[in-house]
Amino acid sequence: MNLTSLAQVKALLETQETQWDGLVEELIAAVSARAAAYCNRDFERKERVEYHDGGGRYLYLKGLPVMEIASIHGSDAWEWDDGTLIPADHYQVFGAGMVAYRFGFWPYGSRALKVVYTGGYAPEAVPEDLEMAVRTQVAYDFRRRKDIGLESVSFPDGSIQKMASGEFLQSVKQVLDRYRIRPL
Repeated sequence: MNLTSLAQVKALLETQETQWDGLVEELIAAVSARAAAYCNRDFERKERVEYHDGGGRYLYLKGLPVMEIASIHGSDAWEWDDGTLIPADHYQVFGAGMVAYRFGFWPYGSRALKVVYTGGYAPEAVPEDLEMAVRTQVAYDFRRRKDIGLESVSFPDGSIQKMASGEFLQSVKQVLDRYRIRPL
């Protein structure tokens, strides 16, 4: 899922030229994918299926924000069709995708809980700070397309040096850190 749009990037670049639209679209897709990989998550709103361990107080779902849980089944034999449907009044969703079991610790064993839910952002509902961070990185990558890897340039009357920014600009990385979730 693209986390910004061509129109938004062009507004930041202050241009209406169309000759670079294809490249900017590719950069949007690439930076959006890098951001999702860095954050250990898929930002797109869709139905998801995840398998979690029983025995803990919470299940931590990855498709944030969690819109709706369709079902949670438990089966130590991993036979989900024959597994036990856990009633919706036996659990509660808290912020950050935490799902608590009403009776203390989740039953069942390793990877024995199957959670079907809808989570993620609709394209028009991407948080503004996340969209702006991706837009900023795309604009930066576009502006630097001719000096990839350049560290310094010397001229007769002086020199210009630029710091390598790494995968993301520092300000972009700070925003992405707020959306990053722990890997499983």
